[in-house]
Amino acid sequence: MVLKARVDRRKISLLLMLGLVAGARGQPATPTLRLSSDQALDAAIVELWKNGGARPVAELVDVPFDELLVFPETTPSGRINDAAGTRLLKDKYYLSSTQLFLFRQGGRGVRAVMVSPDVFQHEVQNARFGPQVRLLAPGGKRLMTLKD
Repeated sequence: MVLKARVDRRKISLLLMLGLVAGARGQPATPTLRLSSDQALDAAIVELWKNGGARPVAELVDVPFDELLVFPETTPSGRINDAAGTRLLKDKYYLSSTQLFLFRQGGRGVRAVMVSPDVFQHEVQNARFGPQVRLLAPGGKRLMTLKD
């Protein structure tokens, strides 16, 4: 009788573990969104700023996205947090001197990159772009833009 109870406990434990694993597989993990920097993206922007040309943004980032939002310094945090779908910023305003590129997929932020090079025309601030967005630069260290 003691042996039978042990086997039953093992079966129950195994079934519970299988149930937990199956449940975990059904729910994709959602990584925490946080501010980041991207030296490769910054370098590509500077290269275009100096030499001119066009590059799809999707080639320069490591995350799929269907929307890119660009926020300048002093944007209210609530606006950015709403766009991100999570509490990305704690202060009242985005206070970095970098522009914030918020990449979204399905209405939620998937990557938030503080872009260091301050080489963009004013028109890209507070703008929204689709997944085909490109960096466009005339070269010669003149201001560049983003276009769908």
